[in-house]
Amino acid sequence: MDLQSRIERVLGGGRQDEPAVGAGDAATPIEALVPGYWVTTRTARVFVGEARFPLHHRHGARAVGDLSQVAVTEWPAVLFASQAPFDVQDALFLDTETTGLGRGPGTFCFMVGTGRLVDDELIVRQYLAPDYGDEPLLLRLVEEQAALASGLVTFNGRTFDVPLLETRYILNGYARSPLQHLRHLDLLTAARRLWRRLLQSCALGSLETNVLGVERGEEDIPGYLIPEIYKTYLLSGATDEIARVFYHNRYDVLSMVSLVSELGDIFARAQEGNQAAHADPVAVGRLREADASVALAADAYRDGIRSGDALVRREARRRLADLLKRQRQFAQATELWLEALEDGLLYPYVELAKYYEHRLHAYGEAEQLVKRALQGVATGAIEHPYPEQALRDLAKRLARIRLREENARKRRRAQREGTHPA
Repeated sequence: MDLQSRIERVLGGGRQDEPAVGAGDAATPIEALVPGYWVTTRTARVFVGEARFPLHHRHGARAVGDLSQVAVTEWPAVLFASQAPFDVQDALFLDTETTGLGRGPGTFCFMVGTGRLVDDELIVRQYLAPDYGDEPLLLRLVEEQAALASGLVTFNGRTFDVPLLETRYILNGYARSPLQHLRHLDLLTAARRLWRRLLQSCALGSLETNVLGVERGEEDIPGYLIPEIYKTYLLSGATDEIARVFYHNRYDVLSMVSLVSELGDIFARAQEGNQAAHADPVAVGRLREADASVALAADAYRDGIRSGDALVRREARRRLADLLKRQRQFAQATELWLEALEDGLLYPYVELAKYYEHRLHAYGEAEQLVKRALQGVATGAIEHPYPEQALRDLAKRLARIRLREENARKRRRAQREGTHPA
């Protein structure tokens, strides 16, 4: 096929029964570079790259088989629209490669990578449309994979991959996307909740380096180059760089599998010390609180109190004390507030003063705590973003405590004298 014919085909002027551009006369056949096969119909064809990984295959610090150990019921329901348990072992891992970053009708999804755990291996299939006219077949093949899964796992798929594919399905005559019925775990959402305070970036590449222990080979390609590589492929039929796109996409899918296993361990506490070593225990606790898993939230905060990071320890102590207070476990909460007096923050003074005032009616102890807090805020020894407001609030609290203390003295005196207090 000459250059003019290729241009016409890209612009929609070529015949649908012509060979796909990717099989250009001078190019190395894609099947010689990427293990896989062609699926062909009368009007279209799609190349399916296929790789099978046994359970013992390691991707970074994780084995593929770790996915089969992830508990179904241990995932925080707040990560999903549905409160039902999410079974990652029966999910479809999905990642797309596109001609741009937009989600409008002008963005074409030319490759979809999928991964599914089947029996004793992970099967990764990558669907490449060698031309725009091959899109309906690609979408049908992805639909067949989706029909076999109970859920969907992506990385940033909630805002990009899935909406883009849904648009492509509608543009190709579907009444609704076949992905709509699948409950969806977006790993970027989970990653940001767990690592945004610990890492400069929660991009998949950053997680590979800092969490998963994944190192990519020289055949990998930066993601921002992929749209231009596909455009070049359409015009020239050159397959060498497209083979690198297959590598990039396959690693994305494998890294999602490893990341799910990592998250599963964190949420299930399957390995001693795993939370403190690899994730923000305060973030785990907050997720568990939102999920109404109080005991697991408390465990996560206790992990945080044992952290080597002073900021993590301080926040974990505060959140655990708040949790215990809501559970009316005041004795345990009080111990934490007493420990927190050394943190240089205002809240433990206020909480202890309220506890002594309202629950123990120990107004003298409450007054002493408020006085110490006033002095600390005034001198800067106690941190507060709005010190003037804090001083006013403390002064009001001190006045109220003194009034209640005076009223209590009057009641005691009246009881001794057998009269009613004024």
